[in-house]
Amino acid sequence: MGALIHPFIRICLLRMKPQDLPASGTLLALVLGSHTVAGVAVAAVNLRFDQALAAGVIDTALMCALTTGLLMLRTLRERTVQTLTALAGAGTVIGVAAYPVSVWLHGAQEANAPTPALAVLLLAVLGWSLTVSAHILRHAISAPFYIGLLLSIAFYWVSVRVLGNLFPLGA
Repeated sequence: MGALIHPFIRICLLRMKPQDLPASGTLLALVLGSHTVAGVAVAAVNLRFDQALAAGVIDTALMCALTTGLLMLRTLRERTVQTLTALAGAGTVIGVAAYPVSVWLHGAQEANAPTPALAVLLLAVLGWSLTVSAHILRHAISAPFYIGLLLSIAFYWVSVRVLGNLFPLGA
């Protein structure tokens, strides 16, 4: 199990590139499933289970669609499997790290306790997530880091807009 997780931890530490992963459909399916489960878990902190399940599936589908579209646009379709594997695997690792912070923040907010330190911690996890996605995307399209970061922010923005419209937190 550790041999399966270790490459994604290395990617999250910016020590490994997506092209270092095998181009395996089986591995891709496995990490897409784990990405969806992690997304459901994090979303379930604030949403009903049925909504969280839909949010996790939609978030994973958006990641796949945006990444595939970007690579097709850049005529780099052959990099799709490794790029999606890296994004989904790293997203799973970061989702596992974000889950306890999200639960802790949600519990503190429910108790009307001050949460600035937790909010900063969650913001740090978001920054880490954007940085890791930027690292993966920049290697996928052979571009400078700032281009990867702009793409990472754009992907995040699209995801937040779509999921926020489908599952408003106030509802």
